[in-house]
Amino acid sequence: RDKPENRVKIAEAGAISPLVNLLTYGTADAKENAAAALWNLAVNDEIEVAIAEAGAIPPFVDLLTSGTAKAKQYAAGALWSLSVHNDKNKVTIAETGAIPPLVSLLTSGTVGAKENSAAALSNLAEYRENKVTIAEAGAIPPLVNLLTSGTADAKQNAAGALFYLAANNDKIKMAITEAGAIKPLVNLLTSGTAIAKENAAAALWNLAVNDEIEVAIAEAGAIPPFVDLLTSGTAVAKEKAAGGLWNLVVNNDKNQVAIAKVGAIPPLVNLLTSGTAIAKKRAAAALGYLTYNTINNKVAMLTSGTADEKENAAVALWSLATDEKNQVTIAEAGAIPPLVNLLTSGTAIAKEKAAGALW
Repeated sequence: RDKPENRVKIAEAGAISPLVNLLTYGTADAKENAAAALWNLAVNDEIEVAIAEAGAIPPFVDLLTSGTAKAKQYAAGALWSLSVHNDKNKVTIAETGAIPPLVSLLTSGTVGAKENSAAALSNLAEYRENKVTIAEAGAIPPLVNLLTSGTADAKQNAAGALFYLAANNDKIKMAITEAGAIKPLVNLLTSGTAIAKENAAAALWNLAVNDEIEVAIAEAGAIPPFVDLLTSGTAVAKEKAAGGLWNLVVNNDKNQVAIAKVGAIPPLVNLLTSGTAIAKKRAAAALGYLTYNTINNKVAMLTSGTADEKENAAVALWSLATDEKNQVTIAEAGAIPPLVNLLTSGTAIAKEKAAGALW
């Protein structure tokens, strides 16, 4: 189980075919053990292909309904492993009828079966043709339920499944929203595992493409945790959070103001240099919507705001001025005279950032 090198040795010794036969002809215990063994072997990409070619998928699907509770759990786990990075297996698993029993296990299975079924459905949902089948099989409500009632792994797997289901399908986006997914997804941005945060951010990013859902996501409190992920999240979480903020600012002045107020601009600017290529692209897109309104508001604050507001405005303009495109906009907005004034009249931080912005 924990020895990757042994997986290869077991496969090379010819274990796969007899293990697959046991899935159909073995005793109940033998079926459980064979399913567990094949699940562990399938973690290896080359062995994954060999297991599928040995005819394992149909008996695995049969075990989802006919097996013991543990056999169902292990079969779901095996289908999860077999569908990782393998579109051919995704198609075969779906065509063999795995989706309805996997959906059933989301509510009726053991704790492990729920985790494994959610993960398998997440993989299957990556394949465009499977999305509708999964949704029509009734997967969305139990997946949403797992976001709150499941284990940490079940939550992260369910969030991943909802992410893939929502991609490029407006009808499914609405179904996910109507099933009550938004608030628990927002909660996972702060309370979930690192992968759960990635998956929840990705799901919300996909959902926010819809203007109505965009409003609901902001009202559910997604903006502050999105901004937190820009600095505290994994590289993938930063990409998804930047994408989520980008979608939330499109054609929504209220969200633009709210996102700027909670301090999104400095970490978005930082991503322009420190982020992945995807993060840079999404951060730049979000900043494109944020900066014009923000610059004008911050420049006005330099003259009319309180000492603290002037300091905050100087900090924001200093961050924005690191981008050459913004430098012209800042100057045209009339920022130079009040920034110069802050060099003598501002707080210590305001003086420092005003000098930085002018530099």
